[in-house]
Amino acid sequence: MSTTSRISRSLIDVVNTIEPEGDINIKVKHIIENELIRRLNRYELTIRILENKYGMSLSEFKKKKMVVKKGYSYEVENDLWEWESSQDGVKTVKTEIEKLKTT
Repeated sequence: MSTTSRISRSLIDVVNTIEPEGDINIKVKHIIENELIRRLNRYELTIRILENKYGMSLSEFKKKKMVVKKGYSYEVENDLWEWESSQDGVKTVKTEIEKLKTT
């Protein structure tokens, strides 16, 4: 199923400036791919930082009930939320990158 959408001239000009080679679809695909890779790197960095901070993986962190052991502190609960969000983000972004490869 192919759909056609209108893109503003000013947006096309920006795309052409940052991606000078190829047709508009290739340019947009490349921009999206770069953004997905940037997000993936950010999520993976967050995971590594938290693994280093606590000296364990997220599954170990949960298994050992570290939030309870740390007295439900804001920092630890926030780290757990960020850790889980980053792991979900990695899965989501990898799925989107695979979809983009078949486009």
